Parts: sequence; C-alpha cells; structure tokens
Amino acid sequence: MIKTINDFLSVNPVGVFALLAGIVAAIYLAAEQKKLKWIFNILPCVFWVYFIPMLMSTIGIFPAASAAYNLLRDFGLPASLFILFISVSLPDIAKLGARALAIMFIGSIGVVIGALGAMMVVKPFFAWGWLPMEHKEVLWKGVSMLSGSWIGGGANMAAVWESVASTPPTSVEGEIYSAMIAVDVLVAYSWMALLIALSAFQKRFDAWNKADTRMIEEVNEHMKKVQEQNAKYLRTDKFLYIIALAFVVVFVCFYCSQKLGGLLEAAIANKLVKSVIGYYSILIVLVTIAGLGLSLTPARQLEDYGASRVGYALLYIVLAMIGAKANLNAVSKFPLYIFMGVVWIAIHAAVLFLGTKLIRAPIFFATTASQANIGGPVSAPVMAAAYQPHLAVVGLLMAIVGNILGTFLALFGVGFLAQLIY
Repeated sequence: MIKTINDFLSVNPVGVFALLAGIVAAIYLAAEQKKLKWIFNILPCVFWVYFIPMLMSTIGIFPAASAAYNLLRDFGLPASLFILFISVSLPDIAKLGARALAIMFIGSIGVVIGALGAMMVVKPFFAWGWLPMEHKEVLWKGVSMLSGSWIGGGANMAAVWESVASTPPTSVEGEIYSAMIAVDVLVAYSWMALLIALSAFQKRFDAWNKADTRMIEEVNEHMKKVQEQNAKYLRTDKFLYIIALAFVVVFVCFYCSQKLGGLLEAAIANKLVKSVIGYYSILIVLVTIAGLGLSLTPARQLEDYGASRVGYALLYIVLAMIGAKANLNAVSKFPLYIFMGVVWIAIHAAVLFLGTKLIRAPIFFATTASQANIGGPVSAPVMAAAYQPHLAVVGLLMAIVGNILGTFLALFGVGFLAQLIY
C-alpha cells in the first residue's frame, strides 16, 4: 500500500501538494478540539506540521523529490514572505535590530566552534579503524561545506564546496559530500523539531534567565493590536488582490533573478562568487526589497483584510514540505558522522545558550538565530512565528545576515583551522 502511494505521489505533484495542505488543515482542525488541546499545549501545531510529514517520508509515503517541492520552494515560500513583508511595520521591527544581530553573530560563531570541536571528537575514530582512513585527509572539506550551510544556507554550502573540492571531485570527496548531506538532513531537521517543541517553555525560560522581553512583547502586541483594530471581513476581491499581487511580484522577481543570475555567471570568472550569487539568493533579496518597499505604501492596507494570515497559511504548507523532504533513514548509513553532527549542534547550542544568558536575551532571539543559521531563510520565519506569532519577518532578516556571513566564516574560519586539526 505504502509503495503504491509513493509511486503515485512520485508522478503526481498535485497529489503531493494536496496531501501537504490536507495535513496542515487536519492538524489545525485537531488543535481546535477541546479533548486534544493538552497535546498542542505541550507541542505546538507547527511542530506537528513539520514532524508528521517527516515521519511519513521516513516510512516511504512521500517521495524524495517532486515538482511540488520545487514549486513551493521557488514560488510558495517567496510569496508567503512577500505577503508577510508588506504586512510589517518597519519602525517596530527596527527596534529589535541590535540585540537580534548580536545573538545571530553569537550563533554563527557557535557553528564555527562546533565544527572544530566535533572534528576533534571524531579524530580518534580514524585511528581505531571505525572510519575510513582515506576520509581523514578530506573531512575538513566536508565540514567546511556543511558549516557554510549551517551558518547561512544552501547557497553558502554550494559556494564553499566549489571552492574546496577538486575539479572534478574525487570519489573520496564524493563520499564525504554524501555523508555531510546525510548529517544536514537528519541532524538539522531533528534540531528544528526540538527548537519548535521548546516554544511551549518560552515563558519559563525567559523568567529563569531574567530576560528583558518587554521590547519583543511590545512589538508583537502592537502589531497584533493594529491588525485587530483595523481588521475587516476578508472579501473575495481582497483575497484575490493579496494572492494576485504576491504571485505576480514573485514571478517578476523570479524572472529577474534568472536573468541577473545568467548575466552574473557570464560576467564573473570566480566560481566561488558565482555560487554565492545564485538565482535563489537573488530571488529572496528581490522579494525582500519588494515586500519592504510596498509596506511603506497603501498596499500595506491589505493587512487589514488578513494578508498576514494568508502568508502564514502558505508558510505552514512550505514547512510541511520541508518535513516531507527529510528522511531519518540516513542515520543507518553514516552513524559516526551523524554523531559528529550531534556534537557539533550541541556545541553551537552551548555557545548560544551562554551568549543568551550573558546578555539576558529572550529565547525567541536564540532559537530564531539558531534556525536562521542551521535552517536558513526557508525555515527561520517559521521558527520566529512559533515563538512570536507576528514576528516571522525577524527570522528572515536574521537568515539574510547568516547568508552574508556564511561563506566567509566557513572558508576562513572553519576551512583554515580544520586543516590544522588533522
């Protein structure tokens, strides 16, 4: 039965989208049931939106690749972010800037320290014969590549790999590459699930940490109050305006990103720079500029009709897609490298925890910064929304900072020092 479903979904992207949307709807419907509320008080809806598709993927229901995933990534996510951006109050978000940037930088440094610490931990495994000795000489390349992803995102990952790998990559480098992809999938997705689950303990942690949450609460409440005071019935025409504006702008940005990407590829000789300035990075930047620009115009009045709620609905379907692409079966193929990834994340978390404790920052900043590092712009807004429902854009802005830092820290921080360890 499962194999039949998988085969069907593999060639029917509409079925994949329908199932993802149905899962999201079913979870939120279940959360409204009085008898089930205790479950969602422990683990919020966004956790189940992510976890259930991941579990279904692991047992073989969702396919590993689908055109639906690509469409959601290229159009669904940018559209949701654009809608959230036109709904935002820039002066309010600016109030959170300094502390958010500080925590983001601490999280990035934690990834660098974690990479080096994890390599030290697994170093004896080579001498004991638990890891192939031929991997030892090139492991630093894989770790550098993954650190690029875990500081900034996929574009940074590609940039670092193109910079450090042989041309073409050797068979051993190919094995390391596959191992790091497995670590990225399993460890990063598991970490995301844990961070979402921790949102239920937000108030307890902030009280224990004596964190100053007034600014976050004020901004969150102010944005909520503005939405409620100006809220109007969502008419069909307004809903169509929201959807049409979002997808028209995203399509234009997508077209421009493809053209700009092609021009830059032809004009720039350096393969490292080419990889960083990929079409998707350009797409996200263009959507961000368009959304923030229109938030200063009458287009922001679409928020009175529930624009941000439409944006969040799209964002949660994208989150379900992220879960569907994860597969926990990767643990059986590269168990020791998975262990390395766990140590790596643990060190990153420890550094972030110490930084959060030192400056008494709210856990909202710490978890959002961590996901902006480890997950990138796709999932950081979801993490922010899990903790503060009206501040998803803070996650994206943090992720953009990580994207700027990622390649530099991965190459000159991790890449250089990792070679000295072995």
